[in-house]
Amino acid sequence: MASISTNPSNGAGFYSAKVICQIVGLVCLSGFVIDMVVLALPPNPASPEWRSAFMQQLADRSIIMLLGAALTIFSLDSRRWLKRFSTVSLVVGVIFLLSTLLVIRDSLTLQQQAISNISSQASQIQTRITDAQSKPASELKVTPEQLQQASQQLNAQANNLKQTAKTTFLKTGVASVGNLAVVGLGLISLGRYGMRLRKSKGN
Repeated sequence: MASISTNPSNGAGFYSAKVICQIVGLVCLSGFVIDMVVLALPPNPASPEWRSAFMQQLADRSIIMLLGAALTIFSLDSRRWLKRFSTVSLVVGVIFLLSTLLVIRDSLTLQQQAISNISSQASQIQTRITDAQSKPASELKVTPEQLQQASQQLNAQANNLKQTAKTTFLKTGVASVGNLAVVGLGLISLGRYGMRLRKSKGN
């Protein structure tokens, strides 16, 4: 009785699958790089707003790069290319992990800026209300009670805006940090796997 393992089509099918993985992997990586280059234009790395927006886009698309890297490493037969690609995966993975610190810092900076802007604008309006309250009632077009109510509403709205700003930046920062950390660890694992796979292929 013939064994299934002796079927010559099995080997051909395996190599065909590796070729497909290589094509898909390189397409994923190329598409990722093109997207990042386009999103980085015009570059302004000194701006925390630009960095935050870019890192958020990078984090959202990083899973495509991880998939492309996994498929490419699986498809490589050359020990030299395995070493090169695995090394790149390790380095990029470490960069992703370190970039989470930048994301955290920029998120805190932008959050503080947003809160400061809200406080500044609220303070300016509150000053106008206070000035109006100090004027004689005959010069006012509104009653003191209305001014007091406006002051209370202003404080409530300012507090709500501050809380919204904190929540928004917290959610965005946590999502970006989580994606970058997970993909970074994945790339490091892929790099280590590629190095072991290279050694198993021998000379």
